[in-house]
Amino acid sequence: MEPEWLKVATSPGLWVIGFIFAGNALIQSYLFYRLSRRVGTRLRMSEVGMNEAVRASFITSLGPAFGSFVGMTVLVLALGGAYAFARESAGVGSIMYELIAARAGAEAAGVSLTREGMTVPALLTIFWVAALGSFGWVLMSGVFTRWLPKIKDLMGGGDTTRLQIVSVAIMLAAFGRLLATDSVAPLLLNGRWPAIIASVVGAGAAWACLLHADRANKPALKEYVLVVALVLGMTAGEITHLALE
Repeated sequence: MEPEWLKVATSPGLWVIGFIFAGNALIQSYLFYRLSRRVGTRLRMSEVGMNEAVRASFITSLGPAFGSFVGMTVLVLALGGAYAFARESAGVGSIMYELIAARAGAEAAGVSLTREGMTVPALLTIFWVAALGSFGWVLMSGVFTRWLPKIKDLMGGGDTTRLQIVSVAIMLAAFGRLLATDSVAPLLLNGRWPAIIASVVGAGAAWACLLHADRANKPALKEYVLVVALVLGMTAGEITHLALE
């Protein structure tokens, strides 16, 4: 029998919300496309040049989009397709944030981010954590876009390097905590290897991709780091699980 929380997570209402969010993203994409064509015409760009720019943009977007798709499968497996569709449509591909928000919401509700441990109250907690956590960037982009350069200078004190260091430190802290609780702790407490193997292989794959992109002088390859790390890490973890089972 289908659990109650899964009925809520895959309800028709949530699918409708997902389509509304996705429609909003498509409309914005079209408006940006139309504006770029107008600016190109005003700058006297040729039709061929604008079409080539559109084609190049489409091709370079495939890597990040596929990375988000692979990451979204985790949300589908844990919380159902409707939730994953709604959140990814709202976040427009911010899969790293969605995974952190889902885990934080589950921990706040005292359950594990699995289908076996999920409950209706925990699911609602995850909804709110994900929504409230993304409110900040929606507010900033919707209201304060024109002042963002000044805000960036204010936060960084005019030092772009310091701002980059702070941003990287925040991400390392967030994912370092996930690594400690989900990979290192199971190994030390229960002797379970799959999670740590997946983390090490994923990190190694990401590092190798970044080095290759720098040596080949092709920075666009860095857009594929997430998808490569996710696929190889999950594969290594599953193989280890099956081997030790």
